[in-house]
Amino acid sequence: MHTTLFPWRLVLLALLASALAFGAGAQQAPPRIQPDSGPWDSGAGFDFDLGKKKIKKTRQSVSGIACNLDASQRRFCLVVFDEGAQARYAQIGNKALTIDAEPVVLRDTADELDAEGAATDGRYFYVTGSHSAKRGDCASNPGSRHVLRLRLDPATGRALRSPGGSALADRADTGRLWAIMQAQPGLAPHVGERKCLGSEPPEEAPALAGQQGVNIEGLAAQGGRLYFGFRGPVLKDTALVLAVDADALFDAQAARDPKATVTRLALGANRGIRDMVAVKTGFLLLAGPDDSRASQGAGWTVAWWDGKADAGRVVQPKILAALDLSRVKLRKCDKETKPEAMMVLEETPAAYRLLVLSDGMCDGGPLAFTVAR
Repeated sequence: MHTTLFPWRLVLLALLASALAFGAGAQQAPPRIQPDSGPWDSGAGFDFDLGKKKIKKTRQSVSGIACNLDASQRRFCLVVFDEGAQARYAQIGNKALTIDAEPVVLRDTADELDAEGAATDGRYFYVTGSHSAKRGDCASNPGSRHVLRLRLDPATGRALRSPGGSALADRADTGRLWAIMQAQPGLAPHVGERKCLGSEPPEEAPALAGQQGVNIEGLAAQGGRLYFGFRGPVLKDTALVLAVDADALFDAQAARDPKATVTRLALGANRGIRDMVAVKTGFLLLAGPDDSRASQGAGWTVAWWDGKADAGRVVQPKILAALDLSRVKLRKCDKETKPEAMMVLEETPAAYRLLVLSDGMCDGGPLAFTVAR
């Protein structure tokens, strides 16, 4: 027998199917987690040969961290800052950082590198500049258009130094990423001179327009590839990751194909990538407010992505947790809490133990979190 459905029954079935499809693809709100401990002690803090006011500002500008084990299984980390062009080392201890006084000159220049990300693959440290225009007035900043590679010394866990000296023995510096970004359709409109960050006019140049200019803030290394995470642009609530072949990027002749891919990640409304780190099954992403002033209340989350590139669709990472920073007490040297750097203390089948460092807090104000997988 043929049964005819009345129109209202057809509408009801369509609504039910739509709800089921939405439920299958949507994620539940992630758990809000507070720090297990922190801010960790860092002794006298990072030391710089600068004026008193400039030292404090630089200590408050931690923006990336990458860690290795030395021959004695101690964890040494390269810490980078978005002020100046130097990095420092720190040893991770029991709820404390032991600061190394040795300066690490990334670039011997007066230009602002604006180092925003650091990573390691066990052979090298990598450091990236933001490749962005100046935030206040959209001035071009060619000094930030560099990616550096420092060969590791497995005995010390630090970058390899020249015999009997403190100079880096094997340092490569490339500006090739700028041209690679210009060749990617998803990035090209946002790469260029004076490309203002975010969607509003800059405070110091109100006659200009926000252009969602590129701003790299995350860097990770895995499988011979470097992954650059963008705080901006954020387009239709998706953040971008550019992956390239690491050795090809540093090819002095620029003859090797970097095999670049751009992946769009749905990290939530108004959130870009603030840092990323490789784990056994992919990457952890630290997401936070993008470059638009109207987005600053978006909050910070930690997400997991399997690392698979897909240029044809928006990829939905698994949002593991939202960071609850409401009870973090600022110290005398701190200005504000803005998570900018992340490293993995421990990875277990059940959880990740993370150390998160913030721009605006002296020496990063390290906070430890346990994030369920």
